[in-house]
Amino acid sequence: MMNGLAKLEQKLPAGLKKAGVPQLAAVLLLAVSVFGIGGAKLAGYYSETMAGFSSGQYSITADMDQRVSAAANVVTVAGKIGGVDQQLLADAKQAVDALSTLPGPAETYAADQTLEQAIEALYDQALPLASADQKDMLAEQHSEFMSRGTILRNSSYNEQAEAFNEDRNAFPANLIGALWGVDEAEYFA
Repeated sequence: MMNGLAKLEQKLPAGLKKAGVPQLAAVLLLAVSVFGIGGAKLAGYYSETMAGFSSGQYSITADMDQRVSAAANVVTVAGKIGGVDQQLLADAKQAVDALSTLPGPAETYAADQTLEQAIEALYDQALPLASADQKDMLAEQHSEFMSRGTILRNSSYNEQAEAFNEDRNAFPANLIGALWGVDEAEYFA
């Protein structure tokens, strides 16, 4: 075996036989491995983390869609109740519309806070003015709206984002992230 390696070494070009060249090649191979493979792994880890926000049945986006749907139903029912302040209706509708396309986690959170304030104000004013049937519909949709809010507050997404950010900011991942353009995961807060 050693004889075979010696013969192979003799066939190398003269530049590769110089002292230090094999070591430099090994260092270069190590750097490519760490930064190339590490970058791909870090990018994959980022995608997995962000999937907790944007993909799947149990994501922030899925629960937010249900919350916005319930809010829209509260607005619809309240709109049929006589004596409801039209400005409260307009504010609630605007808050619902603002979440028709979900931006990133932080912007979605801020828009959700605005939505909750608008729906609560509308609900509080509409409920005493509603007929018995309207009260039932309002209460059902408001309950769904609030339930989805609880689910969102208890989501594990922020813990996943925090774990990713801690890993991403540690050495050498911070260098790899900078080279690959992998930013910190945004919080839903």
